[in-house]
Amino acid sequence: MKNSTQGITKDIVLIGGGHTHALLIKRLGMNPIASTRVTLISEQTLTPYSGMLPGFVAGHYSYLDTHIDLNRLCQWSNVRYIRGTAIGLDVNTQQVLIDSQPPISFDQLSIDVGSTPDLSIPGARDYAVGVKPVSQFGSIWSKLLESSIDATGDWGVVGAGAGGVELVLAMAHRLREKQGLQFHLVASGARVLPGYPEKVIRKVETALAKHSITVHSNFRVSSVNEKGLVSNAGKKIPLDKSIWCTGAAAPKWFASTGLGLSERGFIGVNEFLQSVSHANVFAVGDCSDMLSDPRPKAGVYAVRQAPFLEKNLRAVCSGGSLQPVKLQSDFLSLLSLGDRSAVGCKAGWTAAGKWVWKLKDSIDTTFMRKLNDPGDKKAMVNTVGGSEMPMHCAGCGSKLGPDLIAGNLSDLPIFKREGVTPALSQAEDASLWQVASGKLAVQSIDGFRSFSDDLGRFGRICVNHALSDLYAMGATPVSAQVWINLAHAHPRIQKRDHRLLMAAIATALEEQQVTLAGGHSSEGTETHVALVANGEIDQNSIWRKNNVQPGDTLVLTKPLGTGLILAADMQAKAPAVAIDAAFQSMLQSNASAASALAQLKPSSVTDVTGFGLLGHLLEMLSGSGCTASISTAAIPLLSGTEDLSRLGFQSTLYPHLQVYLNQCQVQDGVDQHLLDILLDPQTSGGLLIAIDNTQVDQLLTQCPAAAVIGDVLHAEMDNKADTKIIEITV
Repeated sequence: MKNSTQGITKDIVLIGGGHTHALLIKRLGMNPIASTRVTLISEQTLTPYSGMLPGFVAGHYSYLDTHIDLNRLCQWSNVRYIRGTAIGLDVNTQQVLIDSQPPISFDQLSIDVGSTPDLSIPGARDYAVGVKPVSQFGSIWSKLLESSIDATGDWGVVGAGAGGVELVLAMAHRLREKQGLQFHLVASGARVLPGYPEKVIRKVETALAKHSITVHSNFRVSSVNEKGLVSNAGKKIPLDKSIWCTGAAAPKWFASTGLGLSERGFIGVNEFLQSVSHANVFAVGDCSDMLSDPRPKAGVYAVRQAPFLEKNLRAVCSGGSLQPVKLQSDFLSLLSLGDRSAVGCKAGWTAAGKWVWKLKDSIDTTFMRKLNDPGDKKAMVNTVGGSEMPMHCAGCGSKLGPDLIAGNLSDLPIFKREGVTPALSQAEDASLWQVASGKLAVQSIDGFRSFSDDLGRFGRICVNHALSDLYAMGATPVSAQVWINLAHAHPRIQKRDHRLLMAAIATALEEQQVTLAGGHSSEGTETHVALVANGEIDQNSIWRKNNVQPGDTLVLTKPLGTGLILAADMQAKAPAVAIDAAFQSMLQSNASAASALAQLKPSSVTDVTGFGLLGHLLEMLSGSGCTASISTAAIPLLSGTEDLSRLGFQSTLYPHLQVYLNQCQVQDGVDQHLLDILLDPQTSGGLLIAIDNTQVDQLLTQCPAAAVIGDVLHAEMDNKADTKIIEITV
């Protein structure tokens, strides 16, 4: 489905990457729903598997071992992935509201965002650390570990259910060598693990004693302060850290959605996992309460909801019958005991020891492997669409209908620049632009086919990429016109995509004080976007591309790697850390770097895009009579870039750029994979600057992410055609 919505007539949107949704996405990747696009909205690319959280805290697993890579899973399953934070719903217009992004429309919606910590007890918000949402506990634990380096005193876990017991044992095991730390477990009842078999409770109590953990029974916390906990009976427990592992609370934004909620504020659902108030909304996992059959907030139930959610989403899309959820009340419960041992029980059976931990480890790692390494994407059958589509015209017959785009343009945020008359609202054939006196007009065009189904982020990147040519000349962007070619789809789907894409483009232009002056829209087999960027510049202030001077220092403002990361992503092989780094870089405009550079006097500037670093550096050196020396060790790389290069990933443009190496002299010892990265085509890459070395420190102060990568040298060469003009060193 990537870059094509051929045959799509319906939108299913999933909010949150919880266990149920992760399994659903895998199942839909194996058997898609005909004529239906599925979209996942998640604020994090890596989402934790709660079953392995104690093992992560104890140090048995790494961060990546315990987290599901949602982007990779979505790529494999042909699910559109949008990284963003849902902050509300408009159930009337059927839209998901996303923080700092355009809304996403849906026909069917499913919510799996987990829960938040219940910090309603006085002082808890100020002095306690919540374990939930689990998606944020990785960073919380990292901070706790850092604070433990020189720590002494008392740390306590409040809540003696399964989660609290596993957590305090894991913490005590991980920090067992910290002689000055004492751990506490606070239980509201007489003993730990209420509802568990006596044999399990005794095994856990033995483990707590082994780890020297003090258990405080019958202690109902009434308030928290900087010194510790106070009970409703007036008793006190002095604590330096209070980790809250008690009852869950619903996300606050649920209250304004208009959905029917349970008494506790969670989304109320029926036996089909449907909202009790809106039949086109489903909710699963900890964020929902099944009113007809209440269950504890436990990951095992979330996992078992996935097949029922899949069947019922298929049913509502096809008009079939819904299937009621049937969850068994008894299940295998395996609790980690800190070290590599565990206790388990089911239906009266109880066991403990190292082999039980190995059983739990096997179950958990198999579950993660199923999601993080689903198989070779090439073996999948592309079943997108699943239905015949009518013939689509070419030429002007491929334009999007006026009724489709009209309503999308009226609400766009348009920056009003003096001297520019947009054609959007005037129904003119072209926009008007009055160039300021004494300045030259500058114009550039750039664009490409979509590399992401997240059209909001893609639109912003297109703007940054197109305006970069103007920033590289020292020009001030004034206006832009946009051409959008949307993939064939039902008009209702195209209207949604057009609105989303145009809103993102308009917002990115507004942020850079550029007027959206007009544009054109059409449809085709794939989604493409291109922008014509117009700007102004004082004729005496133009930064020329090939005006380098001997003695100049070469500075690069962004790291390299977007080309091969996107290539790996197309095969569902790019790790989350690489994808996040690539998008963070591409979403960064070169406006701030150009602004900092405007206060200096660079010799030469260009932006690093399709020809890679080497290609654009050769352009700068062309005709200058200079050579250059660059160090591979000094060149900044995006996270994951070098690893992916070693795995053989590269852009399809890479073979055509290898000719640039004929003009390079490569020092012995330069890693071939680093050499390959120098030819990696960049999308929305940084600026490559040649500047007098007396100005470098000032530039780096104003552009902290920039890096010195080499120098411009006097040419020591004759006019032979095979002269090497770039020296590449280790």
